[in-house]
Amino acid sequence: MKRIWIIGLLTSVGLFGRPVQPDSDNGGRLWILFRDKGQTGLDKAMSLESGLELGLTPKALQRRNKVLPRSQAIDATDLPVHDPYIDRLESLGVEVLCRSRWLNAVSVNIHETDIQDIKKLPFVKQIKPVAVYERSPPRIIEKPPSFTDSPSASGSLDYGASYAQNSLMRIPEIHDMGLNGNGVLIGLIDTGFDYKDRPVFSHIAVVDEYDFYWGDRVTSNEDGDSPSQDDHGTKVLSVIGGCREGELIGPAYKASYALAKTDWIPVSDYAIEEDYWIEALEWLEALGVDIVSSSLGYGSFVDKASYTLEDLDGNTALCTIAADIAVGKGVCVLNSAGNKDFWPKINFPADGDSVIAVGALSVNGVVAAFSSEGPTSDGRIKPDVMAMGLGVYAVQPTLEESYKYVSGTSFACPLVAGVSALILQAHPELNPLEVREALVNTASRAGDPDNRYGWGLVDAYEAVFYHGMIFTNFEWIHLLESNRFRMDMDLLNKEGVAENSVYLNFHHTDDGVFRRVQSWPSEGKNAHRYSTLLPPDFSVVELQFFIEASDTLGITHLAPRGAPDFLYGFHEDSPTVFSVVQRVPQGFILYQNYPNPFNLRTTLSFDVLQPGRITLRIIDVLGREVVILVDEVLETGHKRFVWTGIDSRNNPVPSGLYFCLIEYKGQTWVKKMIVSR
Repeated sequence: MKRIWIIGLLTSVGLFGRPVQPDSDNGGRLWILFRDKGQTGLDKAMSLESGLELGLTPKALQRRNKVLPRSQAIDATDLPVHDPYIDRLESLGVEVLCRSRWLNAVSVNIHETDIQDIKKLPFVKQIKPVAVYERSPPRIIEKPPSFTDSPSASGSLDYGASYAQNSLMRIPEIHDMGLNGNGVLIGLIDTGFDYKDRPVFSHIAVVDEYDFYWGDRVTSNEDGDSPSQDDHGTKVLSVIGGCREGELIGPAYKASYALAKTDWIPVSDYAIEEDYWIEALEWLEALGVDIVSSSLGYGSFVDKASYTLEDLDGNTALCTIAADIAVGKGVCVLNSAGNKDFWPKINFPADGDSVIAVGALSVNGVVAAFSSEGPTSDGRIKPDVMAMGLGVYAVQPTLEESYKYVSGTSFACPLVAGVSALILQAHPELNPLEVREALVNTASRAGDPDNRYGWGLVDAYEAVFYHGMIFTNFEWIHLLESNRFRMDMDLLNKEGVAENSVYLNFHHTDDGVFRRVQSWPSEGKNAHRYSTLLPPDFSVVELQFFIEASDTLGITHLAPRGAPDFLYGFHEDSPTVFSVVQRVPQGFILYQNYPNPFNLRTTLSFDVLQPGRITLRIIDVLGREVVILVDEVLETGHKRFVWTGIDSRNNPVPSGLYFCLIEYKGQTWVKKMIVSR
């Protein structure tokens, strides 16, 4: 039967060696969407190995495997846009600006009189405007309204004037436990970044950067840029990742960063074209980022390329579609809710059902007057969560480094993105929806969300413990005198740890048999540190392991979450501990889909104990078959599939109640699902 590809629209992006000259009126800037990739052999390059050939890093593949089976981590949309189609357009005088593998589209400059001829080309599916967004510059104030001086130090860190924005979300308590974003890769999409040779960024690790406007790897100001071009992005980077004791400390000051410059800032206003934003998102995903934070604060649209309030449905704006696709591949995407200067509601892509939209509060927890509100046009609550956005302390990128209080949802968003990095450092196995779950279910208004506060102010302390005990800061030590290995780790829990309850369970990939070794509190000042002395015959080569421990309430915790289905992995050639999938389920289990209700997409997951034919179908309330998602023999393991609400004829299904039905070895399992359009 025909295979239905229900996972994956996520791909890498090509870089084209611009510069592209600015289009002053933007009247001729359009998307051209193609019907296909111009290939019949779509199974070509449908493997993990091919992902590397397509520009995906090993880290990107590892992250994708948190949400997708290995066999589905790469799909046809990872293939590049078909070059002969682009050649044909260029032969007609069309200027191609950006390419999107995800959307199978290019953005172009085109004369209005040529549009009808382009539409007649057999490979052209649709032509749409490239939306251009307008926003106000950040508000700079001397001191936040109702601001009261607070202690600036917590534990070993001196936060200076940034203490308020951190302490409001209990971030210093997390820093004191040794969590600081280490090991997490964060992508920022903004106006540019002047980070080199600045004390507040002296520690920062930038793995890559790219200017999507001029087509080079310089994200600070260049010839042709406005003098304030990199101002906004530099402030955002300082809020999330700065570190200068006595002045400013960001929540994720030990994370690594990838920086994408996409905006063009004219003299009079700020503007960004969505094609650069989408291209940047694809590039960041291919690099392997865990989080993307976008603080572009879109307000209204300029010129003719406009979306409407009705388009805030999570399914219409191309940037929103791209953002949800990124989440489907394991990237946590956060976007500022927006400021009310030009646009009365939340912005795009904050309307995405998988995008975490962040609104702004004052230091006293009151919603800032400028913070955009929901709901979406289809009735979903937005924003999702809140952070301090009125009077946030940030670097002022002047010649002599200085600092100012700035305001806007642009600066609330990186604070929550930083907390997301702390959650992922504590639980690297989590997927984006599980990170969002931790944020919203521990926020100040989790029990009574609304369209001003969302689920409320983020509580970083509760959020990092939401998914259980934390095992982090792993370190493998070779004891040369005895030629044995020791593993040290931090073990953190709100309720404490029961004595003699901590064990490391490990195996090597060549045998698959787990061995259990007890761990003991380390000698020294760090009460959270535990050590495990491995047996003499232990080898670190291709090691996979999980940790078990009990708290003082008698509850046993396993890490990573879902062990032994998910395991930590370590290879002697890599210093990084990462999550891998271990397919050793204990029985057949069909889990509830998430999210539910859902708009654009939902994830269906189940465990298979023994290989066998699985039929997974969606039926409506009348028992009619809507679509068959799976009908094949599946191997043992944890399986995840995404349903995008499309029936067997490729049409969106209407809102209502549906059933996920699985048949396996003569038995049937059923879960209810709700589609909310």
